[in-house]
Amino acid sequence: MKFIFLLGFVVLFQFSTFSQEVWSIDNAHSNIVFEVGWEDFSARTGEFKVFEGTLTTDSRDDLSDATFELKVDPASIDVIAANLSEQLKGEQFLDVANYPEITYHSSEAEAITDSTYISKGKLKIHGVEKDQEVLVEVRGFKETRRSYLFGLKVTLDINRTDFGLEWGAPRLGEKVKLVGHLLYQKRLEEE
Repeated sequence: MKFIFLLGFVVLFQFSTFSQEVWSIDNAHSNIVFEVGWEDFSARTGEFKVFEGTLTTDSRDDLSDATFELKVDPASIDVIAANLSEQLKGEQFLDVANYPEITYHSSEAEAITDSTYISKGKLKIHGVEKDQEVLVEVRGFKETRRSYLFGLKVTLDINRTDFGLEWGAPRLGEKVKLVGHLLYQKRLEEE
């Protein structure tokens, strides 16, 4: 009897393991941009050019079980003014020499509509980790000759001072809006 129970458990475990799909961000066809207030009536915009991440889910149709992993290279920050980019990378702000990664790891997702979810997890910037909610919008799914493509738009709002990023005040606003247009890919040979 124990053998049958153990065999059933192993089969169930293998089935649940194989049913999960792991998707990887196609960096060349994705972007992460941000906007922060400037002088109370304008805004500065920029982007992070180097990042990677995965989406793990049991279903393309329902991301309620989805977990997200994202790693961003803060040294890849780019704004229109080169001297500002260097200041943002420096030790008085992102301090990329000592904090070479920005990470997000989700623990759960909650469906708001059929195509919109709230992902809840941990965001770590500048060595400080905080709970963070991320709005996830499904933009589409497509099968190509070599892979499956899954498009998501992610949006999050943070207060940069919560992460110890104090430089630039009061000219540079505290609230930062980040938007990622992320194209996830899973190659057909991974099936």
